[in-house]
Amino acid sequence: MALHAQLDALKQSLEGKIDFVGQDLVEQRARHMLWTAAVVSFVVGFAFQSLKLTLGLFGLGVVGCLAVTLPPLPAYTAHPVKWLPTLDQYGEPLSPSLGAAEETRKDR
Repeated sequence: MALHAQLDALKQSLEGKIDFVGQDLVEQRARHMLWTAAVVSFVVGFAFQSLKLTLGLFGLGVVGCLAVTLPPLPAYTAHPVKWLPTLDQYGEPLSPSLGAAEETRKDR
């Protein structure tokens, strides 16, 4: 049973739910980091005339980008979505008790 609880905790920590503002921030950071890694690795590889160095530097840039963008950091979850209430068939918000919903239907 303890193993099941540990697996559930691991699943929750790796799920990585982020909000829409966080998705935009991740996309911008990834784009900037990958372009920077590509330019730096090209310039250094060209200067040293080494394709191995170029690919190695770019690989490090990709790993660094993954380290920054994959975990659900607090900056990526700072703007949670506020959902509208569920509406019934008449367009009224659903109330937690059934009695209130039945009373609104009787009035119509």
